[in-house]
Amino acid sequence: MIVVLYFMISNIAIYYYASKLVALPKADTLIVLGARITDNSSQPGHSLRERLDLATDYLVKNPLTNVIVCGGILHGESASEASVMRTYLLTKGIASDRIYIEDQSTRTAHQFIYPKKMMKLGSVVVVTSDFHMLRSMMLAKRSGVEDISALVATSHYDNPDKFIALWREPLALANSFLFDHPK
Repeated sequence: MIVVLYFMISNIAIYYYASKLVALPKADTLIVLGARITDNSSQPGHSLRERLDLATDYLVKNPLTNVIVCGGILHGESASEASVMRTYLLTKGIASDRIYIEDQSTRTAHQFIYPKKMMKLGSVVVVTSDFHMLRSMMLAKRSGVEDISALVATSHYDNPDKFIALWREPLALANSFLFDHPK
């Protein structure tokens, strides 16, 4: 019963938090957090495509904002999430000199630590899925990313990642709260 209650409360908190976030216009840096890639590591999966489409809209409206795409090679893939993201943004017309690749991270916590080492971030807008936002913002703040806001990609219920997230994200939130601290 306690476990069921934890999952219910966690999911309510996760989606409530994501619904209240608003992205600052004209941020210095957009950080797009990685997610699953498909088709033999050449195409973004459902959640990643939603994030990248939202990032593209923001970058078109804010031509002075640079973007850092984050995500390493996972699960025996042949390309990093970041390289797939870069290619996708290029096909959407985003100039290559605005796109920075962080391809070392394999965990959400790293996706804030490594970009801080790459460059001065300034004001930051984080782009990730609604189910991932609460944990992402917690980890960003723990990593010392200070001037931060968010752009939330609302995952549709036909996205298979959404159903998995209802079970996975409360567990990941607890794990990150307890164990993910900047190193």
